[in-house]
Amino acid sequence: MDEIFLLARETVRVIFHIDGEYTRVIWERSENTAWAGIGWIFDIPTYVIPSDLRAIGSRFLLSIVKPNANDCEDIENIRNNRNSFFHIERLTFVI
Repeated sequence: MDEIFLLARETVRVIFHIDGEYTRVIWERSENTAWAGIGWIFDIPTYVIPSDLRAIGSRFLLSIVKPNANDCEDIENIRNNRNSFFHIERLTFVI
């Protein structure tokens, strides 16, 4: 049985694009705090982001998952599957 382990689930904001293949996002709750710039910025594959959420300043919920609990995964397996680690959800607001 394959389990998925949630490593992080945070609201992020698009800050810029890198060579069209990756998009840099920042965790919103770390911005303007002592945490900003200390590992709270991620480069994620642009294609995993829906096209209407790719604009600079767009916000969405980013989940980073791991396919299993094995801490000793093969580095090649991680590299080959890195794009499946990111899940995007649209933010919804209820008024």
